[in-house]
Amino acid sequence: MGATDERARSEHTSTPPTTSPHRYPRDTLEFGRVINLADAVFAIALTLLVLSIERVEAGALVAFALAFLLVANVWWQHHRIVARLAWLEPGLIVINLVLLAGVALVPFPTSLLSSDPTASDAVLPFVALFAALSAVSIAFLARGQRLQAWQHPLPARLFRWVMVDWGTNLAVLLASLVTAVWAPLVGLGLLVAGSAVHALVVGRIGPDERRAWF
Repeated sequence: MGATDERARSEHTSTPPTTSPHRYPRDTLEFGRVINLADAVFAIALTLLVLSIERVEAGALVAFALAFLLVANVWWQHHRIVARLAWLEPGLIVINLVLLAGVALVPFPTSLLSSDPTASDAVLPFVALFAALSAVSIAFLARGQRLQAWQHPLPARLFRWVMVDWGTNLAVLLASLVTAVWAPLVGLGLLVAGSAVHALVVGRIGPDERRAWF
């Protein structure tokens, strides 16, 4: 009778029971494999950025540095989400794989940018890819919040602050993308300046609890 009551309660909860075959707690092999794959893809992508430097000149070095910093920022966002997760499930794993697919692509648009940073055809794919990565990171965070997959609950008020922070970063990338259609160099300049302002201003506002969380 007790086992029947327990199953009935589990069926009416908003989250799957801890024994669900589709939930992988952070102390399981499955959770570790997902995160190890992510770290490997980030490491390989960062290493392959060196191949974008065909000649030692300003444009190639700037493209390498910018791509490295942007990939590092995506990794940092990913790290902050994973550090708070209590478990993974298929939806989160799929979003993680989409993010990794984008990260693996980064060396290609970086090579285009390094060859001609003044051309729209080179700047647009570069900025568009990072805008997409930012959007996928936000989707990862949003699904984690919807499922309450955290080790400790993230209050709605703090979640809104985090979304403002990460959403502002996406807005900077989209503004840079639109600007680069007509003025590629200005678009890149807006990306650099906007990202710096975002890190120094938006990333520092809000309650202390938000900074402790993400």
